[in-house]
Amino acid sequence: MARRGISGPPASYLVAGEWPDGEVHGPQAARVAQQLAANLHAAMEGRGLREVARAAGMNHAALRAVMRGESWPDLITIARLEAALEVDLWPGRGGQE
Repeated sequence: MARRGISGPPASYLVAGEWPDGEVHGPQAARVAQQLAANLHAAMEGRGLREVARAAGMNHAALRAVMRGESWPDLITIARLEAALEVDLWPGRGGQE
């Protein structure tokens, strides 16, 4: 499915600072992806990337890409991560918690 008004990965909308804490301009989806990545970083609480990916039944490279804003997370990925980490990752309205 095509994403209207979206070109490039979420981090391509970063205008200042570093992902996921920097300033993002662009579509609402970029801010949602940014907050989801920040929530994911916090939820991992020192757990390793490979450990979390394994628990979520996904490839560690795919998890790293989501965390770095290099790819758009899909619903299945988010659901698997939420189940593995036993936490809600989806941001509140507007991409803000």
